[in-house]
Amino acid sequence: MTAICGMVGCHEAPAGGVDAMLAAMTHYGTDVASWTDAGVGIGRRCAAGDGAGARGAPAPGPDVPGTVVVADARLDDRDTLCGALGLPPAARAAHDDRALIAKAYRRWGADCPRHLLGDYAFAVWDAAKRTLFCARDHAGARPFYYAETQRGFVFASAIEAVLAGPDVGRELDEFTVGMWLMRRDAELPATSTFFQAVRRLPPGHGLVVTNGAVRLQRHWRPEDVPRAAPASDDDYAEEFLALYSRAVKDRLCGPGRIGVHLSGGLDSSSVAVLAARELRRQGRPPPPAFTWLPPLGEEPPGESGGWEYDAVGAVAGQEGLHVFLQPPTAADTLALLRCDGAFPQAHVGPNEAAVQRAAAAHGVRVLLSGLGGDQGISFNGYGYYAGLLLGGRWAALFAEARARGSNPLRVAAGTALRVLPHGYKLLIPRNRLRKWLQGDPEPRARRFINPAFARERPFPPPPRTRRWPTSARRGQLESLGHRGLGEHLEWWAASGVRHGLEYRYPLLDRRVLELALSLPTEQFRRGPSSRWLMRHALALDAVLPPEVCWHESKSDPARFNAASDAFLGALPSIRRELAARAVPPGRARYVDMPRLVERLEDPALSRRRRSWSGLAAALSFLDF
Repeated sequence: MTAICGMVGCHEAPAGGVDAMLAAMTHYGTDVASWTDAGVGIGRRCAAGDGAGARGAPAPGPDVPGTVVVADARLDDRDTLCGALGLPPAARAAHDDRALIAKAYRRWGADCPRHLLGDYAFAVWDAAKRTLFCARDHAGARPFYYAETQRGFVFASAIEAVLAGPDVGRELDEFTVGMWLMRRDAELPATSTFFQAVRRLPPGHGLVVTNGAVRLQRHWRPEDVPRAAPASDDDYAEEFLALYSRAVKDRLCGPGRIGVHLSGGLDSSSVAVLAARELRRQGRPPPPAFTWLPPLGEEPPGESGGWEYDAVGAVAGQEGLHVFLQPPTAADTLALLRCDGAFPQAHVGPNEAAVQRAAAAHGVRVLLSGLGGDQGISFNGYGYYAGLLLGGRWAALFAEARARGSNPLRVAAGTALRVLPHGYKLLIPRNRLRKWLQGDPEPRARRFINPAFARERPFPPPPRTRRWPTSARRGQLESLGHRGLGEHLEWWAASGVRHGLEYRYPLLDRRVLELALSLPTEQFRRGPSSRWLMRHALALDAVLPPEVCWHESKSDPARFNAASDAFLGALPSIRRELAARAVPPGRARYVDMPRLVERLEDPALSRRRRSWSGLAAALSFLDF
C-alpha cells in the first residue's frame, strides 16, 4: 500500500507541511517523494521497491499537462479501461495505475471513478482549474481522511498524518466519543472520526475543493444497481462464478508472496480455493493459509467447535494448503487496546492481530480475505420473509416455512410482529426477559460512559429494539451501508501496513457486488438453505467439499474462545498499570472509571465471555 497526503491553499510552505505529514506515516515505508507548487503540496510514502514498476507507486508529478496525481491504487480490468482511454495495446504496460487515473480524470473529469474498478484512494490537482479532486473506491478498501482549516484543505491516508498538517486541531469530537462509549457507533455520521477537525471520505464518494469550498459527491450508489434480467438458477450461478474467479485473479497481481484467510466458512474457503487454483495455473506456489483457530488442544474442553477444524482441514486437504493455526495472545490484545493517539484499534481483534504477525513472519505481502461476502453475494436473505409477507406472497412464505421445517403460522406471526407498525412493542417484554435471564452486565444505556459527561450532551436514546428490514433487498442495502464495514476495512488497512501487509477482498469487487444487488431475493434463501446462490454455484463447479459448501452454522466457538482468553489474559496488566498511575489517563473524564475498575476486578468476568465488548471499547479509547 501507498500512503498519500497533501494540502491546498495553505499559506505555510507546502514542502514543509507535506514533509511533516509524511513523517507521521513512517510505518508505510522508506520510499518518499513529493511535489509542490504555489500553495499546493502533494506527497506519497511506500515500501522500498514498491515505487518502481508499471503498477507501483511512482513519485507524484505531471502525468498529463496540468494534472498531478497521487494515488493509493490497484486497478482491475485495465484492458477495458485502456481501451476506453484510447491507449493502444503496446503502450498499456508502460502506464501505471496512477497514470491511468490521470488520463481518466482528463477524459471524464469528476465522473472518472464510475469508470474505475479496483481498490483506490487518490487525489488529482487540476492546475488549470485550481481544483483538487479526491475519490475513494465503492467499498472503502483504501482509507482517506481530510480536514478543512482556516488556511486550506489537508488530506492523507492516515488520521495521524492529517493531524500533523498545518492548523489541524486535535480536539476530540465529544459526540463521537460518547456514542462510541455507549457502543452506538453505527448511528454516527459517515464522515465522523474521533477528532473534530478530521473527517473521513465515505466509501463510494468523491470531493471537489475549489477556492476553499469543499463539495462531497457520490459516484456509487448500491440502491441504483438495476435488476438482473430473468434467468435460470444455473445461469445466475455461472455468471457469479465467472465474475468471482476474475475478481480473485485480479487480486493476485504484484510482487510479494500471496496469503489467504481460511476460517472454514463459505467466504474465506472459496477465496482460498480459487486463489490456489489460479496460482497453480500460473505456475506459482499455493498460498499459505492463516486461520483464527487456535491449535487443537488449546481450547476449553467441550468447546472445541470441531466443525471449524474439520472444514479447514477438508479445504486444505483438497487444495494442498499449508495452514497456520496462530493463537492470539494477551500481548496481542494489550497492543490493540493501547490507544495510538488517532483512533481505537481494538476491533481489529486479537485473532487477526495474531494472523498479521504470523503472515509477516512468513514473508506474506498480500492477504486475501473473504470479508464482505455477508453484505454481497453470500447475504443470508435477512428480510426475505418480511418481503413475502408484506408483498402478499403468503403462499410462498408458507412454502418456505414448511421447507425449513417450521410452523408456517408461527413464522408468519413472528415476521408480522417484527415489521408491522407498533407490532415490535409486543416483543419488548420478551427481549427484556431474555437479557435478564442472561445476566447482561452492560445494559446499552449505561456501558462505560461517564454519567457526568453523558449529562452534558443530549445523546440520543438507544433504540428500544431492532426493527427488521421490510425486504431482503432493503436488508442487504442496510448491511452494505452500515458504517461498521468501512471502519473494519480501515482498521485492517491501518494495522496491516504496520506488518507490511496489504488486504484484498474479492467478494467486495464491484462487479461481484453489483451482480449480488441485482439478483431476485429468492436467490439468497431457498427453504432450509441461506446464502443459497453461492452454495449452489460453488457446488456446481466443485469448488468446496460438500460438507463445507452446505454447512449452515456460522458459529465459531473455538475462535471466539481463543479471543476471549487473549482479552481476559490482558486484563491483569491493565489493572496493574491503571493502579500504578499517579494521575488518571487524559481521556478518563469521558469514562466511568469507578465502574471500569470494578469490572476489571470482577472475578466472574471470565465466565461471562460475551460481556466484554463494551469494556473493550472503553479500554481502546482510554489512553493508558
